[in-house]
Amino acid sequence: MKDVNWIETNDILEGDDFGAAHRFNNEWFMPKFHMHPHYEFYLFLSGNVQILIEDDSFDARPMDLFIFPPGIQHRAHLVNTHKNYERAYFYVTRQALLNFCTEQIRLLDILENAVLKKEYCYHIGEENGNEFLRMIDAYLKNESSNDPYSREMQRLRMNYLSLEVCRIIQGKDAVSAKQPDRISEVIRYINTHITEPLSLDALSEQFFISKYTLLHDFKSYANISVYQYILSKRVLYAQLLMQRGISPGSASKQSGFNDYAGFYRAFVSQNNISPQTYYEQCRHPRTEK
Repeated sequence: MKDVNWIETNDILEGDDFGAAHRFNNEWFMPKFHMHPHYEFYLFLSGNVQILIEDDSFDARPMDLFIFPPGIQHRAHLVNTHKNYERAYFYVTRQALLNFCTEQIRLLDILENAVLKKEYCYHIGEENGNEFLRMIDAYLKNESSNDPYSREMQRLRMNYLSLEVCRIIQGKDAVSAKQPDRISEVIRYINTHITEPLSLDALSEQFFISKYTLLHDFKSYANISVYQYILSKRVLYAQLLMQRGISPGSASKQSGFNDYAGFYRAFVSQNNISPQTYYEQCRHPRTEK
């Protein structure tokens, strides 16, 4: 296996803590399951789209706000290409959210509590949705300005939007995901058994389906293979172990890899650094500005 760079995408420019986009198009590249190292807050505006967040799926309605946390695989599935697909979204790093926190309002705690309960979707209505869109469009209008006042306004806009998202989370009930289908159950099973041996034969037997059907249906759902999904989750789990002080060799074994060479290749493809370098960075983190 050579390329797994599809696993993680960083949409924030190097050196920045946030970014935004407002897109409107019918024909677009159908994304694979992917994840970010930052938070993404995505407002669905129009179209016929299904939002897939690992084993949860949602039929998106206009003015639905979605939270895509770091390390959680997700994708938008365009159901009908004849309907205009419009969405607006912004990205914020965990460090920026920590900087936005106050003693009274701890944004990162609010978000992580919602993620822990898998509360990913909120219907925010026209008034909140239009305000969200107005702030993103204002951010994009001033994105290329070098004026120091404009740059500070950009930070304030991101702070405002992050506060608004957390206010919505605390003030509205989350939208429930659809009833899980067979592939959702497969993903849920993989997530809870990621450190154990997982083979196509075992999964097929567990869910009483043929390997061909499993491969086909999983690819249709996630736009990646079962193997790629398992690999990405194991690398992510190994990262978590190394953050806790566990050595790369032990993290490799504990996250389900059969040999260190395979773990090393997958880790470098996903993170563009070696496991040892990542481990050292976790032990000696750079001082944040």
